[in-house]
Amino acid sequence: MKEIACQFGEKDRLFGVVTIPRKARRPGPALVLVSAGLTAKSGPYRLYTEIARELAGSGFVVLRFDLGGIGNSQVARPDQPLQVRTEQDIRDALGYLEANHDVHEFVVGGLCSGAEDAFRYAEKDARIQGVMLVDPHTFDTAYWRLRGILSRYTLDRIVYRFLRAIRAITVIEDSKNRSNIEGFEGSLINYHYMDKGEATKILSALVDRNTGIHYIYTGGSIDTFHHKDQFRAMFPGVKLNGRLVVDFLPHVEHVQIFDEDRRALIDTVVRRFSAMY
Repeated sequence: MKEIACQFGEKDRLFGVVTIPRKARRPGPALVLVSAGLTAKSGPYRLYTEIARELAGSGFVVLRFDLGGIGNSQVARPDQPLQVRTEQDIRDALGYLEANHDVHEFVVGGLCSGAEDAFRYAEKDARIQGVMLVDPHTFDTAYWRLRGILSRYTLDRIVYRFLRAIRAITVIEDSKNRSNIEGFEGSLINYHYMDKGEATKILSALVDRNTGIHYIYTGGSIDTFHHKDQFRAMFPGVKLNGRLVVDFLPHVEHVQIFDEDRRALIDTVVRRFSAMY
């Protein structure tokens, strides 16, 4: 395995790292990992780096790169909408692999916003043979709402009453009030997932094309995703096929701080990728 720093796109404005196996698996697509939020090409806690190296060990080429405006990459046309610029960045990444590494089929994927950017792009490029999506969009279902009422909300009420009884709740409320007074409310970055209509349209197009589709949900999605069977209920009008797999890792955090969490996610990605391609 070897890793090569690369630049590509208009005026070589995009920066990435391509991981090349010692012995390439033929035939087989290359994986292109799209930036997760504002995190650079290594991924959160080097998740993308570890995925790339593990897959290279199985014979696959992997490119991880910074979208324009992230890490070392520059924005070429700031007047264009972000979605248009992102699609061009991904297209440039695929073009680099075609021109320099003789790869003509691709899987695109990533974590969170990177997953959805890859998902949107996949619909528009016939070279895409698969998508790998970690904690993308989720949508509630009747069973999800019932389960939430019976578990999360009921448990919250019990915990809240207990904390009130021991006077611990005032500490939590004071902390919240201090945050509001200091001008910080909620998280600094609040990513808005795509709506159900858009997700259904894209998923239907990919299924019709017989694209490989791998959804992975972690414990970071537990408020909106409870169990694997929920996925089929989320998209009742889509005729799902054997090229779509869903994995649920409830004990793994959305951003894997701990090595064992990251290992569980990486093992899931590599196992499914190797089986599908």
